[in-house]
Amino acid sequence: MGVITLRGVLKRLSNAKGAAAGKYTDLVLDEKAIARGDYKQHLGGGSEGWDARGRFQLELLRAGGLQTSSNLLDIGCGPLRAGVHFIRYLDAGHYYGFDYNPSFVSAGQRLIAENSLEEKRPTIVALANFELKTIDRIFDHAIAFSVLNHCNEAQRSMFFANIGRCLAPAAKLFISHANWLKEEDLGPARLAILRRFEAADLNLGQYGWPPEEQRSVCPIYELGRLPD
Repeated sequence: MGVITLRGVLKRLSNAKGAAAGKYTDLVLDEKAIARGDYKQHLGGGSEGWDARGRFQLELLRAGGLQTSSNLLDIGCGPLRAGVHFIRYLDAGHYYGFDYNPSFVSAGQRLIAENSLEEKRPTIVALANFELKTIDRIFDHAIAFSVLNHCNEAQRSMFFANIGRCLAPAAKLFISHANWLKEEDLGPARLAILRRFEAADLNLGQYGWPPEEQRSVCPIYELGRLPD
């Protein structure tokens, strides 16, 4: 597929009902750019903070109960900055990531091969919106790291209206950059706030966030799925 065609696809995705908005919508990377790792420059921290910021997400979820046997949904997984750490940690077949940007999905698939993680049988797909009807699995852990903060209110409403179909009873969902979150947002997904993390609660400097950026990462919410 040529760049022009792919750009047209991305434009249609960005205009689709519920498609995630933000600075990544029109980003298109060809195979050479992906091979060079150019995608790293489009995420906070760039190449220097790449590995550490990805490891932070794994450590956050492990502290929240993620086990190697857990089934994880990585919402807006991007080019697998955290995904490679999740895939390496989890049992085979227990990682499912989606992102609305096909270039990021292509980069993630390349990283899986480069890190010899194919035997872990991860799933990574391009998904245009939050209808989530194509996901036919149930997860006990999920994370949306710097995703919903790039969405508008209608898109967040769609997310909470539909994420429940993917979550097991008592599942945990972690959402970062969430100063917009209100308790009433959680009702449709039958979620409740378990913990709220502020920058002072987390050693973000150890994971590559300079002081001036740390407050934007928080609050991070650990949400729990109420039994049906």
